[in-house]
Amino acid sequence: MQPRPPRIFAADDILAGRVSLDAYPFRYIYITPSLSSVFSARSTYRFKTGNNGPPDEMLSAVEFLETRGWEVVTVDVSGHVTCMRRIARG
Repeated sequence: MQPRPPRIFAADDILAGRVSLDAYPFRYIYITPSLSSVFSARSTYRFKTGNNGPPDEMLSAVEFLETRGWEVVTVDVSGHVTCMRRIARG
């Protein structure tokens, strides 16, 4: 029996192409920022520059997945977790 695939994916793995969800067998996933971006940002947001570390990395991965047939279900209030679902194919 094959192990179940994970449901939680780091944004940097998606953006770097280390993870492809094109053939992913389930409909729902979580996207999180990479640990390196969480620890490097240290909760400092730079609203004027637009470089907001972990949330920016996560939302960039979300936007990429939206072009691949996924949609946002919800974003955690902290901006560190996004739940997505594959758009049902008719």
